[in-house]
Amino acid sequence: MLNKNEKKVMKILLNLCKNNNVCLTNHDDIVKGMNNKEYLTRKEVDDILEKLVLEGYIECTITDNRGKRGYCVTILKKGEGFTREEKDKNKVLWQRIGITVALAVLSFAVTLILKSIF
Repeated sequence: MLNKNEKKVMKILLNLCKNNNVCLTNHDDIVKGMNNKEYLTRKEVDDILEKLVLEGYIECTITDNRGKRGYCVTILKKGEGFTREEKDKNKVLWQRIGITVALAVLSFAVTLILKSIF
């Protein structure tokens, strides 16, 4: 299960690699995709990328180009299905909320009917 920052980084990587599922990026590109209020250090980005590799979403190779650290990211099949997975989770959540509301209304109606009978 990915946390909030990992989901955001995954969405950024999908956006950067949308043409051919491979991209060369760096820390600054990833941080630019985040909200202005949020900032990730290089260590946090490295940890998030490592977690995404372990989860099977991406393959990542860390490169060093003239003292600048870069990431060669390849989106795997599980990573390609990330947006669909997020939509499915939201769909299930809204279905559960709808069922809960419907059952609450039903129980309220049954309570009113039983009070009027007895």
